[in-house]
Amino acid sequence: MKFAYKTVVTTSILLVCLPTVQAEPFTTSANVALTSDYVYRGISQTDEGLAIQGGFDINHESGFYIGTWGSNVNFLEDDSVAPEDRANVEIDVYVGLNGDLTEELNYDVKIGQYMYPDGASSDSDMTEFNITLTYTMPQDTELGLQYDYSPDFGGSSGNSHHYLLSINHTLPTGLGFGAYIAQQTIDDADDYSYYGASIFFPIVNLDASISYSNTDLESGEDIGADDRVFFTLSKSF
Repeated sequence: MKFAYKTVVTTSILLVCLPTVQAEPFTTSANVALTSDYVYRGISQTDEGLAIQGGFDINHESGFYIGTWGSNVNFLEDDSVAPEDRANVEIDVYVGLNGDLTEELNYDVKIGQYMYPDGASSDSDMTEFNITLTYTMPQDTELGLQYDYSPDFGGSSGNSHHYLLSINHTLPTGLGFGAYIAQQTIDDADDYSYYGASIFFPIVNLDASISYSNTDLESGEDIGADDRVFFTLSKSF
């Protein structure tokens, strides 16, 4: 775990120090975050512990982009996995294209690779394809519809399909509200639904959020998928 935190912290510091490049037609962007619980699709990835996260993107004016994102994780802790093979770091790389279909409707198409380099035999690495549509309503309320497909979901669980419907609204003061409901289906694992809501607000020069998440998994309490509240501080550059 010390290696995991040291790797992610070092990456985060480098991202903070990187200036935002405005050399058209390319720009760069970066982000760092500290969260009390890394929750992915309703399930804690850090055994309900803290996570330090950071990402870096290169964007082209055409809408094409490529990027990477990382976080510490803490799962695969059961007796079936040897201690030296348990994943402590997640590194994602992705490439995508986004743009406007109409003045109100935006699209984003992406392919990403989730990797756990220190989980030698975890077999959790996976590729996932994503498409997201975002519709901006009056008063800047956004409706989102997301679909993800993986031909071999983490842990060799077979094909997976993920559907998510979200709504977000930000007030002129910077205070925002969001909510979502989603469904995850997996060939060789339990299908489940999850849902959540968040409040977003600025703190000094940082972005903060308080979020709630829950699932309908019967084993939710055992795997970190029961109801939970977590806090996140983040900064984008």
